[in-house]
Amino acid sequence: MRVLIISANFFPMVPTGAAYIAGAALKAGHLVEVFDCFTTKNLIDELREKVERFKPQVVGISILVVCGDIVDKSKEFYTKYFDKRPEIKKVVNCIRQYSDAKIILGGPGFNYYGKDWLEYLDLDYGIRGESEFSFPRYLKELEIKGDIFSIPGCIYRKDKEFHNVQRELVESLDDTAFPAYELFDLRKYASFGIFTKRGCTFNCSFCPYSPLEGTKYRMKSPKRVVDEIEHVLKKGKAKFFNFTDNCFNFPKQHAEKICQEMIDRNLNLKWWASNIKPIGITDDFCRLLKESGCNYVTLAIETASEKMLKSMNRGYNITQIRNALTCFSNSNITFGVTTLIGASGETQETISETFGIIDNFPKINDVWVSIGICLWTNHQKILDDARKSGQLQNDKELFDCGYYISPELPKKYMIEFIESINSKKKYQLQVNKPFAEYQKVR
Repeated sequence: MRVLIISANFFPMVPTGAAYIAGAALKAGHLVEVFDCFTTKNLIDELREKVERFKPQVVGISILVVCGDIVDKSKEFYTKYFDKRPEIKKVVNCIRQYSDAKIILGGPGFNYYGKDWLEYLDLDYGIRGESEFSFPRYLKELEIKGDIFSIPGCIYRKDKEFHNVQRELVESLDDTAFPAYELFDLRKYASFGIFTKRGCTFNCSFCPYSPLEGTKYRMKSPKRVVDEIEHVLKKGKAKFFNFTDNCFNFPKQHAEKICQEMIDRNLNLKWWASNIKPIGITDDFCRLLKESGCNYVTLAIETASEKMLKSMNRGYNITQIRNALTCFSNSNITFGVTTLIGASGETQETISETFGIIDNFPKINDVWVSIGICLWTNHQKILDDARKSGQLQNDKELFDCGYYISPELPKKYMIEFIESINSKKKYQLQVNKPFAEYQKVR
């Protein structure tokens, strides 16, 4: 079948999910092309030309983000709200106008809001969760006019009613297809993304990964990971990649074996990890990262308050944070840290504890400060506190992106704190919600 995969993303974030799904369709023997919304200059004209030329029988739309906040120094609290749903609706309407192809939705932004997206776009079918096998199965069933309504993870509308089929977790990640990054123009991106595992044994209060991906790690073998990297480097034009795992360095032995595999192959790679937790960090581990080609690490500490570490259920302590900061400071790896301010129980004192520690490590290159918790799925435990505090009135608000911040943070203090952070040179600030009574203008 002729399959068109659309990366419905409008930010400079590499289309990792779309690349993996395109690879799965290619491996299944289909003729595949892609359309990247981010790299277009004239979205609808270019999409129309693609559809009229390629004449797809199936169009898979990979949705990455729905709505939320981005940094904008000209706006109140230096942050503005964005909503990309109207743009995605234009994409769907264009396909309908110029093609009779079947349209199927998927991607991270679809996982959380399957029914909402189908209603909003007036569509009838999508696949939630891990689709490396379920999407090719859908294509096969469609081709033979079989049963597309038993595909794992599918959500569909039939007789005006919505139905969900239970998702299946992919156990053998080594058997999945390589990502088809060669179909994308990787020159438009700083790097390409590779994931080495799924699942998460942590159960952070603000994060949905554990309930969505399972609490047991399902890992690619180190050989498969590096085979994948080599494949992309040979096929594509990017020379720099990013490990996109929710935590690259846990389990630690898995990360170490991947690094050693890269060293053994003498690939001369350059890579970075966007999410390293301050667990098991040693000088030897940092040297291994460096030797394998790592030149940047984002250390996701989120808070350096013992009280908040417990509240957020982060799974590590202050001693481990100090140790990780010390090791990276002594390494030759450039690194930054992320902080998430405003979870349940946050106070002026806990904020002071966090930045008291961070400010003692001058070799930190970047400090990302995110204020307020974005609410987007009922798999986030923190929703209970958002409901109790009145900051989430109705779960339907999640499709518009809801927000929560600890009611214990006074308005006056937070305004002053935001201004102080914004004045610091190496600090990057995003304010999702500045204080509890704040009402965002959408």
